[in-house]
Amino acid sequence: MGGSTYNPHEVDDDTLLRVSKSSFIGYAKCPRRYWWDKIALPDVMSPSSPEAERGRAIHAVMEDGLHDKKWDQHAEVHGVAGDIGVSALGDILAAVAEAWGGLEITEIEVKHEVPYSCEYSRQEEGVICVDHYDVILVGLIDAVFRMPDGSICIVELKTGSANQGKLSRTRKELAYYRYLYEQVHGEVATHFLTIFPDATDPKFLTDLMNKRNTEVFMGMTQGLGVLEPVGTRTVNAMFKTLHSSIHGIMTHEWPIKWSEYFCTQWCDYHLSCNEQLLGVAGDITMG
Repeated sequence: MGGSTYNPHEVDDDTLLRVSKSSFIGYAKCPRRYWWDKIALPDVMSPSSPEAERGRAIHAVMEDGLHDKKWDQHAEVHGVAGDIGVSALGDILAAVAEAWGGLEITEIEVKHEVPYSCEYSRQEEGVICVDHYDVILVGLIDAVFRMPDGSICIVELKTGSANQGKLSRTRKELAYYRYLYEQVHGEVATHFLTIFPDATDPKFLTDLMNKRNTEVFMGMTQGLGVLEPVGTRTVNAMFKTLHSSIHGIMTHEWPIKWSEYFCTQWCDYHLSCNEQLLGVAGDITMG
């Protein structure tokens, strides 16, 4: 296997497009932001927000704590001592272990790289054309558990707000990880477990508890773990987004998907996009 890159301009016979969960979902959310991050300014690191730093720290606590259950000790090491999210995380995992008679951990924070042949169908002058792209899929799965019946469960930790929209978006990420795990280990995961240590919305909890085939694990004062069977619709939606994103990246399509809230609050490049939308500046991706 040769090299890989996120920049389609660098793809050649020896270098394949590199695709991660965040890159293909990020492209689907806004192709222009992908262009800025991966092509225009790939070596520029934006300052990390306190929320992102906290999220990384709690992920590290989970990785270490799954080995020995010393949550408080690891929270101290990673700078989140006394964080209620850490306590909730421990509570949720303890509840899962109690329900299952223990936790059988298959892997924790293992990075996978998988060759993949993407096919994208499109219509051109009434004729269906199929484009083929060989890429490298990469991903770091938070954790994988084996359930009491021997089934595989893909685990994802999500800090911050918890709601139905976030759960729906997370399912697509889990479907991507499920595919990677299957390709590496030959086992197909049947369930997803999404852990929301910061969940506090009672309506979100009520909706989940009333949902068929969904099991909810709760922390003592906050936090939810949502165990769901893998849905065919989720898997199909993931592949549709994956293939569409790969095609868009490889054909250098960088449109702006403007959101008055998201762009101005969360994107470092919104001023440039706003100027183009207002007609003050030209399209720099065409330059």
